[in-house]
Amino acid sequence: MTDETPTGRDTSGRFVKRAATAVSAMSRTSDEGIHPMSKVLFGWTERKNIGAILFWVFAVLSVLLVLADLAVDRHEKIGFANSVGFYGLWGFLSFAFVVLMGWPLGRLLRRDENYYGDAGGPPADVDPDLVDTRPGAASGKPEGDA
Repeated sequence: MTDETPTGRDTSGRFVKRAATAVSAMSRTSDEGIHPMSKVLFGWTERKNIGAILFWVFAVLSVLLVLADLAVDRHEKIGFANSVGFYGLWGFLSFAFVVLMGWPLGRLLRRDENYYGDAGGPPADVDPDLVDTRPGAASGKPEGDA
């Protein structure tokens, strides 16, 4: 079994098969910084009006699911769980609660902007007159001074 594709030269002057060139181009990141495989998988997200299309698709799907909820006969122990659209509303409110709880949790766990000290110099708690005694470390004095 042989490769019947015609040969050609690449940009460096080497002889290569055209199929190999195409495969090589598929594995290299473009000048835009976007991998070709990501264009294949997620290129549809760059289409014009994709946000509006997705919004209306999910809106219609939500309405259809609420209408289908009318046909379901439930036997819940809690009375208000039998209402139409309860589980959709419960899911939305739970999701909103989790998202909104990220704000106080972030404030609780987040470090200050200068937590590690000023990026331009030594930390504030280090004595600038301290001589570095590590082997191979600079003495801290300019060269030529004795």
